[in-house]
Amino acid sequence: SEMVPLDLRPRSFTAPQQASVRRNSHDPRLTISLCDLSLQQQEMQLEEDEGEDEGRLQPLSTTSCHVPQNSQNSQQCSLLPGHLDTDLQFHTVHGLQITELDKHTVARPDHRSDERTLVFTSRPIYCSETVFVKVKAGATRAGSLSYGVTSCDPATLRPSDLPSNPESLVDRKEFWAVRRVAVQLHSGDILSFVVNSEGELMMSHNGNSAGMQLCVDNSRPLWMFYGLHGSITQLRILGKLIFPCFDPHHLVS
Repeated sequence: SEMVPLDLRPRSFTAPQQASVRRNSHDPRLTISLCDLSLQQQEMQLEEDEGEDEGRLQPLSTTSCHVPQNSQNSQQCSLLPGHLDTDLQFHTVHGLQITELDKHTVARPDHRSDERTLVFTSRPIYCSETVFVKVKAGATRAGSLSYGVTSCDPATLRPSDLPSNPESLVDRKEFWAVRRVAVQLHSGDILSFVVNSEGELMMSHNGNSAGMQLCVDNSRPLWMFYGLHGSITQLRILGKLIFPCFDPHHLVS
Protein backbone atom coordinates (compact mmCIF):
# COMPACT_ATOMS: atom_id res chain seq x y z
CA SER A 1 0.00 0.00 0.00
CA GLU A 2 0.94 3.62 -0.37
CA MET A 3 -0.48 6.95 0.77
CA VAL A 4 -2.66 8.53 -1.88
CA PRO A 5 -4.34 11.97 -1.57
CA LEU A 6 -8.11 11.92 -1.37
CA ASP A 7 -8.50 13.85 -4.61
CA LEU A 8 -6.59 11.09 -6.44
CA ARG A 9 -8.82 8.22 -5.32
CA PRO A 10 -10.12 6.06 -8.21
CA ARG A 11 -13.57 6.76 -9.58
CA SER A 12 -14.53 3.10 -9.21
CA PHE A 13 -14.72 3.31 -5.40
CA THR A 14 -17.71 1.35 -4.12
CA ALA A 15 -20.20 2.72 -1.58
CA PRO A 16 -18.50 1.04 1.43
CA GLN A 17 -15.18 2.53 0.36
CA GLN A 18 -16.75 5.99 -0.02
CA ALA A 19 -18.27 5.71 3.45
CA SER A 20 -14.87 4.77 4.80
CA VAL A 21 -13.42 7.87 3.18
CA ARG A 22 -16.09 10.03 4.82
CA ARG A 23 -15.41 8.46 8.21
CA ASN A 24 -11.73 9.27 7.82
CA SER A 25 -12.18 12.70 6.20
CA HIS A 26 -10.33 14.28 9.08
CA ASP A 27 -7.15 12.69 7.77
CA PRO A 28 -5.76 14.61 4.75
CA ARG A 29 -4.29 11.39 3.35
CA LEU A 30 -5.77 7.90 3.04
CA THR A 31 -4.17 4.45 2.90
CA ILE A 32 -5.39 2.66 -0.23
CA SER A 33 -4.26 -0.78 -1.46
CA LEU A 34 -2.53 -0.73 -4.83
CA CYS A 35 -4.59 -3.75 -5.82
CA ASP A 36 -7.73 -1.61 -5.38
CA LEU A 37 -6.34 0.91 -7.82
CA SER A 38 -5.89 -1.75 -10.51
CA LEU A 39 -8.98 -3.86 -9.71
CA GLN A 40 -10.84 -3.13 -12.91
CA GLN A 41 -7.77 -3.74 -15.04
CA GLN A 42 -7.15 -7.11 -13.39
CA GLU A 43 -10.77 -8.18 -13.83
CA MET A 44 -10.65 -7.32 -17.50
CA GLN A 45 -7.41 -9.29 -17.89
CA LEU A 46 -8.92 -12.30 -16.09
CA GLU A 47 -11.92 -12.26 -18.41
CA GLU A 48 -9.61 -12.26 -21.43
CA ASP A 49 -7.52 -15.12 -19.99
CA GLU A 50 -10.62 -17.19 -19.23
CA GLY A 51 -11.82 -16.74 -22.78
CA GLU A 52 -8.49 -17.98 -24.12
CA ASP A 53 -8.51 -20.97 -21.71
CA GLU A 54 -11.99 -21.99 -22.83
CA GLY A 55 -10.76 -22.03 -26.41
CA ARG A 56 -7.79 -24.20 -25.48
CA LEU A 57 -9.89 -26.64 -23.40
CA GLN A 58 -12.45 -27.52 -26.05
CA PRO A 59 -12.96 -31.33 -26.07
CA LEU A 60 -11.35 -33.34 -28.83
CA SER A 61 -13.52 -34.58 -31.64
CA THR A 62 -15.48 -37.63 -30.50
CA THR A 63 -15.14 -39.15 -33.96
CA SER A 64 -11.37 -39.47 -33.63
CA CYS A 65 -11.44 -41.95 -30.77
CA HIS A 66 -13.93 -44.03 -28.82
CA VAL A 67 -12.14 -43.47 -25.49
CA PRO A 68 -13.59 -40.71 -23.26
CA GLN A 69 -11.32 -37.66 -23.17
CA ASN A 70 -10.11 -37.22 -19.60
CA SER A 71 -6.74 -36.30 -18.17
CA GLN A 72 -5.54 -39.89 -18.00
CA ASN A 73 -6.62 -41.53 -21.21
CA SER A 74 -6.47 -38.60 -23.63
CA GLN A 75 -2.83 -39.57 -24.10
CA GLN A 76 -3.77 -43.23 -24.49
CA CYS A 77 -6.23 -42.27 -27.21
CA SER A 78 -3.29 -41.93 -29.61
CA LEU A 79 -2.56 -45.64 -29.05
CA LEU A 80 -5.86 -46.66 -30.67
CA PRO A 81 -6.68 -46.81 -34.38
CA GLY A 82 -8.57 -43.87 -35.80
CA HIS A 83 -11.74 -45.93 -36.18
CA LEU A 84 -12.98 -49.00 -34.31
CA ASP A 85 -16.02 -51.10 -35.14
CA THR A 86 -18.33 -51.49 -32.15
CA ASP A 87 -20.43 -54.50 -33.17
CA LEU A 88 -18.61 -56.83 -30.73
CA GLN A 89 -20.39 -56.97 -27.37
CA PHE A 90 -20.42 -58.99 -24.14
CA HIS A 91 -22.49 -62.15 -23.95
CA THR A 92 -25.57 -62.16 -21.74
CA VAL A 93 -24.22 -65.24 -19.91
CA HIS A 94 -21.62 -64.25 -17.32
CA GLY A 95 -20.41 -64.95 -13.79
CA LEU A 96 -22.61 -64.50 -10.74
CA GLN A 97 -20.66 -61.48 -9.47
CA ILE A 98 -20.92 -59.57 -12.76
CA THR A 99 -23.41 -56.83 -13.64
CA GLU A 100 -23.97 -55.73 -17.23
CA LEU A 101 -23.94 -51.92 -17.35
CA ASP A 102 -24.49 -51.86 -21.10
CA LYS A 103 -23.73 -54.11 -24.06
CA HIS A 104 -20.07 -53.12 -24.03
CA THR A 105 -19.42 -52.66 -20.28
CA VAL A 106 -19.52 -55.05 -17.33
CA ALA A 107 -18.86 -54.32 -13.65
CA ARG A 108 -18.32 -56.16 -10.39
CA PRO A 109 -18.17 -55.19 -6.71
CA ASP A 110 -14.61 -54.72 -5.49
CA HIS A 111 -15.23 -56.30 -2.08
CA ARG A 112 -16.17 -59.85 -3.07
CA SER A 113 -13.71 -62.59 -2.14
CA ASP A 114 -15.48 -65.18 -4.33
CA GLU A 115 -14.76 -63.75 -7.77
CA ARG A 116 -17.14 -65.46 -10.17
CA THR A 117 -16.52 -62.75 -12.74
CA LEU A 118 -16.13 -64.55 -16.06
CA VAL A 119 -17.48 -62.74 -19.14
CA PHE A 120 -17.56 -63.76 -22.80
CA THR A 121 -17.75 -62.07 -26.17
CA SER A 122 -21.19 -62.20 -27.75
CA ARG A 123 -19.89 -64.15 -30.75
CA PRO A 124 -16.75 -66.03 -31.82
CA ILE A 125 -13.86 -63.77 -32.78
CA TYR A 126 -12.65 -63.70 -36.35
CA CYS A 127 -9.15 -64.56 -37.47
CA SER A 128 -6.87 -61.51 -37.10
CA GLU A 129 -9.63 -59.53 -35.38
CA THR A 130 -8.00 -57.26 -32.78
CA VAL A 131 -10.21 -56.62 -29.76
CA PHE A 132 -9.49 -53.52 -27.64
CA VAL A 133 -10.65 -53.44 -24.01
CA LYS A 134 -10.22 -50.94 -21.20
CA VAL A 135 -10.11 -51.69 -17.48
CA LYS A 136 -11.25 -49.62 -14.52
CA ALA A 137 -9.68 -50.32 -11.15
CA GLY A 138 -10.06 -49.20 -7.57
CA ALA A 139 -7.19 -48.32 -5.27
CA THR A 140 -7.70 -50.95 -2.58
CA ARG A 141 -5.47 -53.71 -3.93
CA ALA A 142 -3.67 -54.96 -7.01
CA GLY A 143 -5.72 -55.63 -10.13
CA SER A 144 -5.35 -58.43 -12.65
CA LEU A 145 -7.24 -59.84 -15.60
CA SER A 146 -7.64 -63.39 -16.83
CA TYR A 147 -8.21 -63.88 -20.55
CA GLY A 148 -8.39 -66.67 -23.06
CA VAL A 149 -10.44 -68.37 -25.74
CA THR A 150 -12.83 -71.31 -25.74
CA SER A 151 -14.72 -73.42 -28.24
CA CYS A 152 -17.60 -73.62 -25.75
CA ASP A 153 -20.63 -71.59 -26.78
CA PRO A 154 -21.49 -69.46 -23.70
CA ALA A 155 -25.18 -69.88 -24.50
CA THR A 156 -24.89 -73.53 -23.41
CA LEU A 157 -23.57 -72.54 -19.95
CA ARG A 158 -25.27 -71.48 -16.73
CA PRO A 159 -23.83 -68.77 -14.48
CA SER A 160 -23.39 -71.40 -11.76
CA ASP A 161 -21.13 -73.36 -14.15
CA LEU A 162 -18.58 -70.55 -14.15
CA PRO A 163 -15.96 -70.95 -11.40
CA SER A 164 -14.09 -68.30 -9.44
CA ASN A 165 -10.81 -69.71 -10.79
CA PRO A 166 -10.84 -69.56 -14.63
CA GLU A 167 -7.80 -71.86 -14.78
CA SER A 168 -10.01 -74.74 -13.64
CA LEU A 169 -11.98 -74.52 -16.89
CA VAL A 170 -9.20 -76.32 -18.79
CA ASP A 171 -10.46 -79.56 -17.20
CA ARG A 172 -13.72 -79.34 -19.13
CA LYS A 173 -14.26 -81.36 -22.29
CA GLU A 174 -14.35 -78.25 -24.55
CA PHE A 175 -11.24 -76.45 -25.69
CA TRP A 176 -10.19 -73.82 -23.15
CA ALA A 177 -6.98 -71.78 -23.10
CA VAL A 178 -6.52 -69.25 -20.31
CA ARG A 179 -3.82 -66.98 -18.93
CA ARG A 180 -3.48 -63.93 -16.66
CA VAL A 181 -2.02 -60.57 -17.62
CA ALA A 182 1.49 -60.66 -16.19
CA VAL A 183 1.66 -57.00 -15.12
CA GLN A 184 -0.42 -55.17 -12.53
CA LEU A 185 -3.20 -53.21 -14.19
CA HIS A 186 -4.26 -49.68 -13.37
CA SER A 187 -7.46 -47.79 -14.05
CA GLY A 188 -7.58 -46.65 -17.68
CA ASP A 189 -5.18 -49.28 -19.04
CA ILE A 190 -5.98 -50.45 -22.57
CA LEU A 191 -5.32 -54.01 -23.72
CA SER A 192 -5.67 -55.55 -27.16
CA PHE A 193 -6.00 -59.21 -28.10
CA VAL A 194 -5.83 -60.96 -31.47
CA VAL A 195 -5.65 -64.57 -32.69
CA ASN A 196 -3.77 -64.78 -35.98
CA SER A 197 -3.95 -67.42 -38.71
CA GLU A 198 -1.14 -69.42 -37.04
CA GLY A 199 -3.22 -69.83 -33.89
CA GLU A 200 -1.12 -67.39 -31.84
CA LEU A 201 -2.96 -65.24 -29.33
CA MET A 202 -1.09 -61.91 -29.20
CA MET A 203 -1.57 -59.18 -26.62
CA SER A 204 -0.52 -55.56 -26.17
CA HIS A 205 -0.65 -53.35 -23.07
CA ASN A 206 -1.11 -49.60 -23.57
CA GLY A 207 0.27 -49.89 -27.09
CA ASN A 208 3.30 -51.99 -26.10
CA SER A 209 3.31 -55.47 -27.60
CA ALA A 210 3.59 -58.31 -25.10
CA GLY A 211 4.10 -60.85 -27.89
CA MET A 212 2.53 -64.27 -28.17
CA GLN A 213 0.69 -65.37 -25.04
CA LEU A 214 -1.02 -68.63 -26.05
CA CYS A 215 -1.06 -71.15 -28.88
CA VAL A 216 -4.67 -72.08 -29.61
CA ASP A 217 -6.65 -74.32 -31.92
CA ASN A 218 -8.29 -71.90 -34.31
CA SER A 219 -9.76 -74.59 -36.57
CA ARG A 220 -13.09 -74.10 -34.76
CA PRO A 221 -15.06 -71.03 -33.63
CA LEU A 222 -13.49 -69.43 -30.56
CA TRP A 223 -15.13 -67.07 -28.07
CA MET A 224 -12.92 -64.75 -26.04
CA PHE A 225 -13.47 -64.59 -22.29
CA TYR A 226 -12.16 -62.46 -19.42
CA GLY A 227 -12.07 -62.74 -15.64
CA LEU A 228 -11.88 -59.64 -13.41
CA HIS A 229 -9.76 -59.98 -10.26
CA GLY A 230 -8.53 -57.82 -7.40
CA SER A 231 -9.25 -54.13 -7.82
CA ILE A 232 -10.55 -54.44 -11.41
CA THR A 233 -14.15 -53.25 -11.13
CA GLN A 234 -15.11 -52.67 -14.78
CA LEU A 235 -14.21 -53.93 -18.22
CA ARG A 236 -15.28 -52.25 -21.43
CA ILE A 237 -14.96 -53.37 -25.04
CA LEU A 238 -13.80 -50.26 -26.87
CA GLY A 239 -14.12 -51.87 -30.29
CA LYS A 240 -12.37 -54.12 -32.74
CA LEU A 241 -10.34 -53.91 -35.90
CA ILE A 242 -9.98 -56.64 -38.53
CA PHE A 243 -6.79 -57.13 -40.51
CA PRO A 244 -6.66 -59.31 -43.64
CA CYS A 245 -6.31 -63.02 -42.87
CA PHE A 246 -4.39 -65.27 -45.24
CA ASP A 247 -6.42 -68.38 -44.38
CA PRO A 248 -9.43 -68.42 -46.74
CA HIS A 249 -11.44 -70.50 -44.24
CA HIS A 250 -11.34 -67.55 -41.83
CA LEU A 251 -12.13 -64.75 -44.26
CA VAL A 252 -14.99 -62.49 -43.20
CA SER A 253 -17.07 -60.60 -45.74
